[in-house]
Amino acid sequence: MILNLIFYLRSRMKIFDQLKSLKIYEFNSLKENLTVQQDNLKRLLLYSWYYIPYYNKILDEAGVVKDGKIYLENFRNIRILDKKTLAENFDLLQTTNKKYLKKMYLNSSGGSTGIPAKFIQDYEYKTIETASKWLYFTFLTNYPCKNISLWGSERDIIKNKFIVKKRVMNFLQEKMVLNSFIMTQENMILYVEKINQYHPIIIEAYVQSIFSLANFIKNNNLEIHSPLGIITSAGTLYPDMKELIEEVFHCPVLNRYGSRETGDIACSCKENMGLHVNIINNYVEILDENLESVKPGEIGQIYITKLTNYSMPLIRYRIGDLAIPSEQINCNCGRGFPLIKSIEGREMSVFKTKEGTIIPAEFFIHFIGVVFNEGIISKFQVIQNDYDLITIKYILGKKEGLEDNKNDIEVSIKKIMGENCRIVWDEVMEIPNLPSGKYLYTYSEIS
Repeated sequence: MILNLIFYLRSRMKIFDQLKSLKIYEFNSLKENLTVQQDNLKRLLLYSWYYIPYYNKILDEAGVVKDGKIYLENFRNIRILDKKTLAENFDLLQTTNKKYLKKMYLNSSGGSTGIPAKFIQDYEYKTIETASKWLYFTFLTNYPCKNISLWGSERDIIKNKFIVKKRVMNFLQEKMVLNSFIMTQENMILYVEKINQYHPIIIEAYVQSIFSLANFIKNNNLEIHSPLGIITSAGTLYPDMKELIEEVFHCPVLNRYGSRETGDIACSCKENMGLHVNIINNYVEILDENLESVKPGEIGQIYITKLTNYSMPLIRYRIGDLAIPSEQINCNCGRGFPLIKSIEGREMSVFKTKEGTIIPAEFFIHFIGVVFNEGIISKFQVIQNDYDLITIKYILGKKEGLEDNKNDIEVSIKKIMGENCRIVWDEVMEIPNLPSGKYLYTYSEIS
């Protein structure tokens, strides 16, 4: 126990040092921070050319590194890294620098794109990324603070239960963990009681979990403690979801975006003008099918270059998410971190018409979960089997009014997907989360 305490205190001091560094940049001008980002990108590229066998060849071919000098104007020539390429070149993507060999560990994503990914990280990286997570907490208050984590990662839950060090750290950080894998009515009643008893300053939660809990609280007219703020993660926070959560908990809800591969990338603030990208630690591109930057207001694929992982650099990594760039350059809050307008979910979450029109998941969530939400359908998942075929899996809340409810939903869907679209209803007892704990409201089987 004493060794765990010493380990925690040392780690905490390092994290605070990193957090202080990030706070220095927070209200610098965007121009100043872009200069820092460019320097960090150059440093990572040169390091990768020297120490990463895979990138020695790739960066040479792209004309990014010549005779030990960096030519950023050729950055767009670097070959895209996807999960398949990562798996095929796993050993070649690891550093040969002995400095990191004893600090490295294996991590993996939950495979919410259908393809799990393995990757290498190290403890220096972990310290920096924890500080980045804490930075977003400071958008609301000082951190660490008394908080509840409504979390759904199977590995995190297991570790929290069995690893003493994790339990000690949670205690010292005044952190209570509630398992969002078990969102039964009985458990949600228990979670409401624990929140009311614990009085957390911040609640950190999976989007779908806190949305489900908010729905449960509202539908049952329950009293709930109002924290200073809620930070959501591991899913897309659509406007209707945000509105309901804020209505129930009477506090601002921030939207945080990240992944296991890349850590936390961006987070909204109280101004709600978009998500601030931490450009000190990340270089983000939002590109179309031709790998050209999309215009503000258009949907594109997200590509991440992680500036802090020197054990296995991920450069122009296609993460599988969609986003819309912001029309706004600066936020009213004055932070020197640029904005992403919104995260539109996984590539597999959006639907397409035959004409190529993209239909975001928000459309289905809005009509089924909000407009026509009369307690008849308690949970749902919409699957696009083909351009003209949609299956709606649903868990029945109450039978009265079901057929009229179905008809209203079908009329709305056909207005967008076309009158020839056939809709199949499939009543089920359970709609499971992904292995990572995330939940997909929509899923497209069209590649």
